[in-house]
Amino acid sequence: MCQTGKLMHNLDQNSIKILNLTVLERMDPYIEEILITAAHVTFYEFNVDLNQWVNSCF
Repeated sequence: MCQTGKLMHNLDQNSIKILNLTVLERMDPYIEEILITAAHVTFYEFNVDLNQWVNSCF
């Protein structure tokens, strides 16, 4: 364990990207690649009937 109390992994960045892509492929078999990664994201969809953005939870 490191000084911050977080567990350290021994995967390189490419291995992490491949692992993440594998997980995403379970949800969407048509995904081809990960273009950008972020620590935190929120997904919104535009509701035409309400004419507003709505937070979409998976």
